[in-house]
Amino acid sequence: EWYGKELIIANKLYPSTQRCAACGLVKKGDEKITLQGNKRHGTKHNEFVCYNPSCPNYNKKVDRDENAMANLTLLVKHPELNRAL
Repeated sequence: EWYGKELIIANKLYPSTQRCAACGLVKKGDEKITLQGNKRHGTKHNEFVCYNPSCPNYNKKVDRDENAMANLTLLVKHPELNRAL
């Protein structure tokens, strides 16, 4: 309130690192990225790759932290996303 700002706290189960910030697809099962990366696709822990063919980021390596930041930023305009899946 001091600075006229609103603090938004993401649900601890919000999939910010597993959701594609471009298309919204959420990785599940063996598609998920772990601290070891993704063995199925051979990606590293800090790489996010969307496998949705209709996504503008399809098959592109994106920094996982930057993707997560974009997802958390989306919560400002779309608070209905702030939930566990």
